[in-house]
Amino acid sequence: MGRDRKIEDISVITDTAMKILENSGVENLSARKLTSQLRISPMTLYNYVENRDALLKLLLKRGFEELWSGLREKLEFYSTTDNPLRMYITLADHMLQFGRLRPNLYRFLFSSDIARLLSDETLANEYRSISQTLLPRIQDILKEREILDDIYMFQLLINALILGVIDKKVGMPAERFHALVQRAYDSLLLRNEVHIK
Repeated sequence: MGRDRKIEDISVITDTAMKILENSGVENLSARKLTSQLRISPMTLYNYVENRDALLKLLLKRGFEELWSGLREKLEFYSTTDNPLRMYITLADHMLQFGRLRPNLYRFLFSSDIARLLSDETLANEYRSISQTLLPRIQDILKEREILDDIYMFQLLINALILGVIDKKVGMPAERFHALVQRAYDSLLLRNEVHIK
């Protein structure tokens, strides 16, 4: 095909796909739209990316890298504090800022549709990485499952609150977010602080 151009690096494909995702949502990311913007044929695209799931995995990896960018430094403080679970309040603030700035990417990263893509161990580890930092600090091994379940429920609540803010749901203005995050923390995580060294 004479219209094809040579793709020097797969990041060109990922960058273009990310722009489509951010502008139109993942549901509007198609091979046709992507190849049109790249000025290549679908067959050329599949020389670089095996299928849609492979492309979505690249976008997940890039999205998580961008989401976590700068966050690890913010959370480092909590590695030595007596209240390490308070890092989840900082995490919630960080995620809200990210979600408001990049709502379609946020929706993609935290949609239920990505579970099948997380079979890739690297992606699954990235998805769980924040919670995993606490494991060595849990004093009572018998409490580990309960603590991780409380963290999981907190994260689900935070995700729902963030989606409420970015989707402009009635009753969920950004101003209420911090009060509700604190309430979720007090209900789910505060009691676990005594079990973290």
